[in-house]
Amino acid sequence: MWHIVMIGYVFTTFMFAIAQPSLARVVIYLIFWTILPTAFVIWVAITRRRNKIMKWQEQQDHAQRLQLENEKKLPENE
Repeated sequence: MWHIVMIGYVFTTFMFAIAQPSLARVVIYLIFWTILPTAFVIWVAITRRRNKIMKWQEQQDHAQRLQLENEKKLPENE
């Protein structure tokens, strides 16, 4: 869902930048209102996805370790 909002934001700021009277203002508006915020949002999305995947992998590793420990303990109790 966030990507749909981001596409609308980029489109709107891009059109606003193009409507400026001078080339210097176009470049400034493109950099500060379109490119930098877009780069930040992409960085945040990638970082959150990476962290979510790492957390899931840690949970899987922990579950596997517990399962192996339980399997080792079972024969000793019998």
